[in-house]
Formats: sequence, structure tokens, C-alpha cells
Amino acid sequence: GPPPRDRGRRRVPLFVPFATATAAAALVVASLFAVQANRTQDELAAERDRSREIAHVLSAPDARVGSGRDADGGTIGVIASASTASAVVTLGGYDDPPNGRVRQLWLMRPGAPPRSLGLFEGDTPLVASDLETSATSLAVTVEPDGGSPQPTAQPIVQLALKTVGFGE
Repeated sequence: GPPPRDRGRRRVPLFVPFATATAAAALVVASLFAVQANRTQDELAAERDRSREIAHVLSAPDARVGSGRDADGGTIGVIASASTASAVVTLGGYDDPPNGRVRQLWLMRPGAPPRSLGLFEGDTPLVASDLETSATSLAVTVEPDGGSPQPTAQPIVQLALKTVGFGE
């Protein structure tokens, strides 16, 4: 009669916390995926912005190409536009910098300290903007993680900007 029904009713709550825990775990997993998805969206947005900036430089009527090489065969390439005061800079033939070091791009200007144009991330081209037309060259140094306010080392490679319409 009644006692077995009570026992049956008592069993149900045992499953409720389990179901709740499973649901909670599912939510945690879902939120982790959402974070991953958002990060990917941010990365995609950054890529899209970079592509747009690159296209802007490439489509400038005065866009010019230049390249330089160091003694060991490493290369620096630039597509620059004086009218947009911007450039797309690439590095090739370099191993990743040692741990805790980064490659930093500098704008060399007459009578002024070098100005940082940013840090290279792997093989990703760096888009530099607000370039002074008086600038004479680009230089790349290996700096401590996060970069430096001013170069702390000799450049690993340099590129004169006269060939691409700057420093004239």
C-alpha cells in the first residue's frame, strides 16, 4: 500500500540535484564556448580591420613598394603611401624572437627620436599610420616583451623610405 509509494516519492529528489548539477555543468561548458566564440569574433574583427587598412594603403594612387635585406637574408618589405601617411610592413626569413622578446618597428626621423610603430606578431603584416613624410627609414629591433619606449638594441634590419616617397 502506501509505504512503497512514499519510498518511490522519496527517490525522486535524489535525481533532482544530479539533474541540476548536470544542467549547471552544461551552462559552464556553454559559457566557455561562448567566450571562445567571442574571442574568435574579436580576432576576426581585428583581421577584418587590418585587411581594410591594408586595402586602403594598397589602393592609394601613390602606393609604392620597397624592400630591404639584412646580412643573413632576412627581409623587410613595405608598401607605403605618402598621401595616406601609412604603410604595410612585412618581415620574412626570421625565426621567432627568443622567449620574452618581441620585434618592434620604428620610424626614423631627422632630428627626432625614433617613434614606435608597433610590435610584430609572427608573420602578420604590421599596418603603420600617421607616418611623417619627412621620415627617412624604418628599423626593426628586438626588444623586451611589450616593447620599449625607445630602441634598446641595434636594428636587425632597416629600410630607407626614400624609394617609397618619404623623406623627400
